[in-house]
Amino acid sequence: MRGRFFGVMMALVVLGVATITSYVVLDHFYGEGYVITSTQTVIIENFGQQVSIDDVRYDVENAELFANKVILKYRGGRAPDSENRLPASEGFSPPVSKISVPTNAYEQAQATGEPVTVSSTTTTETNPINAWPIATGIGIAMGVMVFAVWAGYQEMRGSATSTLLEHGLHDMTVRDVEIVGHIMKLGKFTIPELMKLIKASKITIWRTVKKLVEQGLVQSTEETKLAANGLGGRGKPSRIYRYVGKTKI
Repeated sequence: MRGRFFGVMMALVVLGVATITSYVVLDHFYGEGYVITSTQTVIIENFGQQVSIDDVRYDVENAELFANKVILKYRGGRAPDSENRLPASEGFSPPVSKISVPTNAYEQAQATGEPVTVSSTTTTETNPINAWPIATGIGIAMGVMVFAVWAGYQEMRGSATSTLLEHGLHDMTVRDVEIVGHIMKLGKFTIPELMKLIKASKITIWRTVKKLVEQGLVQSTEETKLAANGLGGRGKPSRIYRYVGKTKI
């Protein structure tokens, strides 16, 4: 009961820390809304046959007239002081673009032939998000994951402890119980593999494995496995052992 209480408290602490941390990060990036306003200057020229946008002149291919606006379709582009089109990639045809201008400005340009300048303003507004629900969800997920890992580890240790007691190995240490738990979970293993999992010395693991072999819980096989990460010693193959005691967890 005490161990389970500790696991619950540990999960709650992780839940709280993960929730607060997630909220601070999310609120920093998404907690405030903002408004983006962009203004584009358009010059209608040559009786409405050309438009200049951001210092680039385009030929108008078509104009769709509506009650209070005109949709101009244009393609390509050239510098305002040049009669030649801007270079395009070989085999590439520039796409048709559209822009909306007031009807009176377009009609004025058609009637006078003089350039008519108009401004088009676009406003984009974003709303802030409520970071608490998302942060709480992240915190709960982290807390549940930590508790599940802890519960699995406790189950592994409990099974290993009961197995050792059943076979009269009362003098085994906490580290021995951890080693036995991993052995039961792996089924087949090598000494270097246990060293990598548990971060214990070779002599410590070998002493525990030797006791298990003497009790008939582990058997040495004729199989070997190549060394990994230098733990087997200069590429020397490591002997594979097999757990034959209590059913694997």
